[in-house]
Amino acid sequence: MSEPKFKGTYPESEHFKVIDSISVPHQYCITPRHIAYASDHHSGILDKAAMEGAEGLGVKCGVPGCQLLLADHEQALLIECTAAMDGDDGKANPELHKLLLEIKDEATANGYAGFAFLDKRKEN
Repeated sequence: MSEPKFKGTYPESEHFKVIDSISVPHQYCITPRHIAYASDHHSGILDKAAMEGAEGLGVKCGVPGCQLLLADHEQALLIECTAAMDGDDGKANPELHKLLLEIKDEATANGYAGFAFLDKRKEN
C-alpha cells in the first residue's frame, strides 16, 4: 500500500482520523480523445493543459454518463471511522462533529471540497 498523500496536518480523535485524500465524485478518466489531443498539440504530454485543451473541443471525463470537466473533479479528505458516524438520536457523533469543526478551516485552505468516510468498524 502506498503512503497516504494529503495536504496539511490534521488532529485525530480516538475513533476518527484523516488517512488520505480521495477524488470526488470519482477519479477523472482520460479517453482516447484526450490522448489524441495531447499527441497532436502537446508533444504527446498528457498534462493538465492538454486535458483542458481537449475539453475546449468538447472532450469530457470518460466515466460513463459523466459530463464534468477536469476542474469539477475535486479532492476530499478521507476519514477513517472506527465508531458510528451518528448517534442513537440520528445526529452526528459528537466526537466526529468536534473533529470536523477542528479540521474544517485547514481542509478548506488546502483546497479540499469536503470529507469522505471509510467505515472500519467491521474489520478486525
